Amino acid sequence: MDLALYLEQLAQEGSRDSQGSFSIDYAKALEKLSQRLFRDPTSWLIKLVQAAAASGARELLVRPLRDRLEVQFNATGFTSSQFQDLQTLLHQPLGSEEQPALAHFLRAFHASRSARAESVAWGAVDAQGGFSYLVRGQEIQRQSMPGRSGKGCDCLLALKPVTPAAWLEEERVLTGRCALSPLTVRWGRRQLNPAVPQVGKHVLLDRLYLSRRPAAELLHLPHLTRVPGLVYDLGNGYKDHYSYGSTLLHQWRSYKSSPDHKLWEAEPSPDFPILESDVIQEVFGIPKAAYAINHGLIRGGRLGGRNNGYQILYVTGLDHFALAELPVAQGRFGLRRPLCARAWLRCPVQPQGESQLVVQQDGVLLDPLPVRLGLAGARAFVSDNTVQTDLSGLVPVRDERVEKLETWLLAETVRSRKELRKALRWGSKYGYSEAAVAQITRLHSLDQE
Repeated sequence: MDLALYLEQLAQEGSRDSQGSFSIDYAKALEKLSQRLFRDPTSWLIKLVQAAAASGARELLVRPLRDRLEVQFNATGFTSSQFQDLQTLLHQPLGSEEQPALAHFLRAFHASRSARAESVAWGAVDAQGGFSYLVRGQEIQRQSMPGRSGKGCDCLLALKPVTPAAWLEEERVLTGRCALSPLTVRWGRRQLNPAVPQVGKHVLLDRLYLSRRPAAELLHLPHLTRVPGLVYDLGNGYKDHYSYGSTLLHQWRSYKSSPDHKLWEAEPSPDFPILESDVIQEVFGIPKAAYAINHGLIRGGRLGGRNNGYQILYVTGLDHFALAELPVAQGRFGLRRPLCARAWLRCPVQPQGESQLVVQQDGVLLDPLPVRLGLAGARAFVSDNTVQTDLSGLVPVRDERVEKLETWLLAETVRSRKELRKALRWGSKYGYSEAAVAQITRLHSLDQE
């Protein structure tokens, strides 16, 4: 069953079993929805990603074509019968907490019709049958489809713009918003995630908070060979293992609750001693379960120093913490399941703008919130479905939950500030001159308690 073919047939005035008026009062819709959905022409795409993630999809395929953009996924939480009467569905309340996937879809469809679209096509088919729709202005065409074998419900939305588009902004937004998503997002043949959220060329601190919670609730990390560090601390103390990296201090932690900020269930502390190897040992002695955190050339601890050998740093025992379901390529180590985390704190050497809290919900990073952190320009990425949002579902609301997250993050930077001061005392070892250390200390107020 080729769902795209049915939608194309419908667009070419193929057979249909009904046609009628499809009136949406956008003035009333704007009163009910955050203007966020209608102000940003890419909002419909982000809401559709959330619908896919909330409906149990594991992968979302985006096909950028010359005359339209197609988004397809297989949902275990949707059934074709839910879309038997799309016209009536779109005039109903915009979903509820009991049906988050449908709530995301309804917002996506409303927003797509205001995104300079000439037409919007939607289709959903499962083993029981299916329905496809084509909406042009105030007119709607509907077509029934026979069932197809297999599990889940195949869903596809195709948006045709008034004028041909290159889809550059849509690709950019997906790349940024879905960098840490548990939902695999593909742009044509290219996989967009997991990816490293960029905060600057060089990074003072990368702190990961690992978890044993279900992977779907967490941030999905890129393989850490893509974010190598100079100094590693994997929960068992300060380790001066420098590598060919751009992060001064790379730490692994876990969440520990306290009376002041009890956010999630407390996790055991990670304790991963770093094991070191070379090419010969890689062939004969590295355990199959080894998770590489750096493999390649190393430097004598200096950002601009000479390469002086080949090194593999790895850890074992990751089975105690959550790993992604789908593996991704990890260089010469082949396909490996990447780690997941509750939070990722990143601080650049050169601050760029204010510190931010970026919350992930249903596979999408929401609009960032400015927060107070103990390091300038730091960005905290946190997966937390309990943070409230406005009606668009994309803008977090600063409430008691956000304030608790901010308080916790502020407290968490205290230890890091001390460790950064310790590392920077040996700044020349890592390629920082006395002037650079003084500048970093001043920018991040590291000389203040």
